[in-house]
Amino acid sequence: MRTENKTRPELLSFTDFMSAFRAQYEYGPMKLKKKFSVSEQMIHKNNKDLHGLIVRVPGNKIAPVFYYEDFYDAYRKGSSIESCIESIIEFISEKNLPGEEFGEFFTCWNNVKDHLILKMMNIKKNRDVLAHTPYHVYGDMAVVIQIYLDDPNIGRGAVLVDEALLTIWGKNREMVFEIAMANMKQYRIKALDLLDFAEDEEMIDRNAPKVFVISYDAPFYGAAAMLRNDFLFDFARKNGKDYYLLPVSVHEFLLVEQNDEVAEKTLFSILRSINSDKSLAENMLSDEVFVLRRGENCLRYLSDGKELSMCIS
Repeated sequence: MRTENKTRPELLSFTDFMSAFRAQYEYGPMKLKKKFSVSEQMIHKNNKDLHGLIVRVPGNKIAPVFYYEDFYDAYRKGSSIESCIESIIEFISEKNLPGEEFGEFFTCWNNVKDHLILKMMNIKKNRDVLAHTPYHVYGDMAVVIQIYLDDPNIGRGAVLVDEALLTIWGKNREMVFEIAMANMKQYRIKALDLLDFAEDEEMIDRNAPKVFVISYDAPFYGAAAMLRNDFLFDFARKNGKDYYLLPVSVHEFLLVEQNDEVAEKTLFSILRSINSDKSLAENMLSDEVFVLRRGENCLRYLSDGKELSMCIS
């Protein structure tokens, strides 16, 4: 994106910037609106309401979304409105967006059924997203379905499955959840021992509990591995240990070995500390700590010992 080095007048407010930007793409010399179909929409992303600018190539059902907030940030750093609009045109031209037939990919059940995966998110932080999305309640977390793709034309990404897609497919949510859960078993789960990353072995406390970072070894949100009881209880039984489970992020969770050195109230303090970090807020998953006992078949809440079960909502 080009930047302007010359001295400029006082910066526009965000609202005035949007008005000036809108006038440029509607009536300016670059004629963005004459080349593409342009619409604006408020979009909830990363727990924020953003001002989206949706630019669609005629005949395509796939449309990139740009955000006024990003352009305003570039404007404050020196970019002109014209250069921001030019970056939109360059992006669309370079991406070679797929045609209508690819947009129809998502509406065909046979196309998507093998690409369904699961993602976990915090319920309270994502109520707007969950309003029209089928999900399972799992503690204070929601388990949702995504369509995961790795396409050379538009890159790697995941599309959230909403009620509208279920209606188009003519499938009930429970069956779709079961298929997504079965698909997740094709992906490897990785368990990283934090001691393997210690730089000074002499500083390692051998009496301290082992801590493992658990995630899917795949390019999507990995905390859904905590739904894999087959992996969790097999891991505990092979190691001959019981564990505390801390859902520290949508990306991963921790298994902390149970021993006399672990104070249970400390685990809640650790989780609260992570969840209160504003820089990590968008990845926050749960306020609960759970217990994994190798002689059982389900996780339990640490606070009251109740089983952690799945229910549909």
